[in-house]
Amino acid sequence: MTRVKITLGKAEAYAQLEEKDAPKATKWLKEMLPIERQAMHSMENGREVYVVLDAPDRIEEENQTIYQTVGDLIVYYKPAIFVKPEWPRHIRDFLVIGFIYERDSAIRGMSGPLATNLIGKITEGIDALAREAPRMRREGFGKMRISVA
Repeated sequence: MTRVKITLGKAEAYAQLEEKDAPKATKWLKEMLPIERQAMHSMENGREVYVVLDAPDRIEEENQTIYQTVGDLIVYYKPAIFVKPEWPRHIRDFLVIGFIYERDSAIRGMSGPLATNLIGKITEGIDALAREAPRMRREGFGKMRISVA
């Protein structure tokens, strides 16, 4: 079973990948690691922190849920909030990987709940992430790093 380390500012956490329930997505993620990008805090979904990824191929739907909860490590296509009509269809959403750190969160699309691929569960350090994310939201986000533990 593969563990990944998530670093956000001064906080560190560890997640166990869902290799049994999401074998294709977790294999893809392991090939992408390490990931280090500008962290962003969701403005529309509640307590979610994510990074935008560059991936040439679409990620398959696997181990999906519309009921995200604290500690979920998720991958999904986040719809662009402001879309210009001239934009090609393929850039109207962005591939992201992120985590949920509070219960009052719900990933939403333009017309309701949005299914996300559940690829892991944070098993250690969620409290540290839950303290760091609001601080960084107030003071300015830095990088989030995901690597094999």
